[in-house]
Amino acid sequence: SAELWEGGPLSKPTPAAAVRMTNSDALDEIEAHNNDNRIEICVPTADDMEDIGGILSVGSTGGDVILLDGDLGAGKTCFSRGFIRGRTGRYNERVTSPTYLLSNSYDVDGGSTKVYHMDLYRLSGSEKDLLPLNLEHAFKSGISLIEWPSRLNKKPPERLEITLTIDSSTDATPDIDDEDSKYRRMTLVPFGSRWEERLQFLQSEGLLEDLM
Repeated sequence: SAELWEGGPLSKPTPAAAVRMTNSDALDEIEAHNNDNRIEICVPTADDMEDIGGILSVGSTGGDVILLDGDLGAGKTCFSRGFIRGRTGRYNERVTSPTYLLSNSYDVDGGSTKVYHMDLYRLSGSEKDLLPLNLEHAFKSGISLIEWPSRLNKKPPERLEITLTIDSSTDATPDIDDEDSKYRRMTLVPFGSRWEERLQFLQSEGLLEDLM
């Protein structure tokens, strides 16, 4: 069901305008493809997706930015739920996609830091649309989880890019008619030393080994 992977219905409105790829976007794609520190993970279940979110929340600090891209219904909000629950320590926290609110925030570290969970799907990518989100402040002081980052007109240089795809060629259960039985494939690409070092640490500790 949609609830399992995305925290809500899969139907979403068409954005006001198509987002065009800029030269900067093209360079980012080339850099991501050639990144030697990229990690690919097979994610069999929604629980596994939440677990990965929780693992990546450990040690997260203000200024951390995670960009979540990929197929509709592939688990972006599910990952965010695990991250937010892990970081806040509130494991019953209700975390849904902020499709219409655009941004939800969660206090951590006694309220001194916020986790911002944003869904930019409905935006055109114009500077005017992004202005209410106060991204400069969020990227500098908060921990940001950004769904549909293609709407951003500029990505922060230090970031973790996560792409989620539904692998229709492999089934996690014998019921091939159940869309939620399909594996999700996750690709993590770090930009900047803070994320490179963090992913290297997670690998050295074997925290992602079972899923790779």
